[in-house]
Amino acid sequence: MSYALIADLGGTNARFALSLIGETQVQEIKVLPCKEYDTLFSALDEYLSQVSISIDSISAVVLAIAGPVNQTLIRFSNNPWQFTRDDLAGYFGESKKLALLNDFDAIGHSLDVLSQDDLVAVGEGEVDSSQPAWVVGAGTGLGVACVIPQADISYVLPGEGGHVDLTSCTEQEDYILSYLRERHHRVSAERVLSGMGMENIYAALAHREGRDERLSAPQIGEAFAANEPLAVACMAQFFTYLGRVIGDLILSVESRGGVYIAGGIIPRYLPAFIKSGFRQALEEKGRMRHLVSAIPTFVVTAEHPGLIGCAKYASYLVKSTK
Repeated sequence: MSYALIADLGGTNARFALSLIGETQVQEIKVLPCKEYDTLFSALDEYLSQVSISIDSISAVVLAIAGPVNQTLIRFSNNPWQFTRDDLAGYFGESKKLALLNDFDAIGHSLDVLSQDDLVAVGEGEVDSSQPAWVVGAGTGLGVACVIPQADISYVLPGEGGHVDLTSCTEQEDYILSYLRERHHRVSAERVLSGMGMENIYAALAHREGRDERLSAPQIGEAFAANEPLAVACMAQFFTYLGRVIGDLILSVESRGGVYIAGGIIPRYLPAFIKSGFRQALEEKGRMRHLVSAIPTFVVTAEHPGLIGCAKYASYLVKSTK
């Protein structure tokens, strides 16, 4: 049997798995903390030492990476690892089919495979599966990808949409933006829509109340679960910011195929997110309200959509290069 080695390499964790060529079911999943390994290759050594097959059984390697992949030297946006395609070819051997995807490109490819049980609708709207879709997600950073349906495999447009400029629509958002601009000069959407972003929003709201207080993202989550007012306000603003950014994306590409929200944060707070001001913020686009209101939004609840997308792409890669 022929296998693909697939990986979803983020800023915090490296998720490795195997899949049979021609299938999208993933197996032998291992999650390794990036900070415990100096390089990608030391993490690969660890993973391959634990799996049930040898490297000779691997015919394709598909890696999803949290950062741009169209460079000679591949660097991560939130992780010190770096390598080249030649480094990978030297490690795996020249005979292996190799592909590098942005991490949200991989999630985009999973849309061809995910079932309705893997999705939770937030708001109204009908999906037209022949039309473009957006995949968005906040975790260590903010990932964005635009998916264009095709016959064999969807085409995913590359980009770094998480680094667009942050906008402001309320007095509270004016304050947060000013607070962050003093510290970072330019403020991107990722500065508020990520684990770091949660911390930034909380610190700004505390500063507005005259408190010099900063909590980690896990601490904010605990305080939110305990209904602590500042944490509740922080998460409400977080959900609103996500609505604003997604609304802007819809204005850029009318995504009648839907918007699919992944990443490590939103699924963790799903009940609160459903009740939040997310959709209201998404739809507040003035004369274009009618356009954005018609677009359906979903939270992806599948545990490893990036790996599923890599498995899908690996089968396509082997088939298309025979």
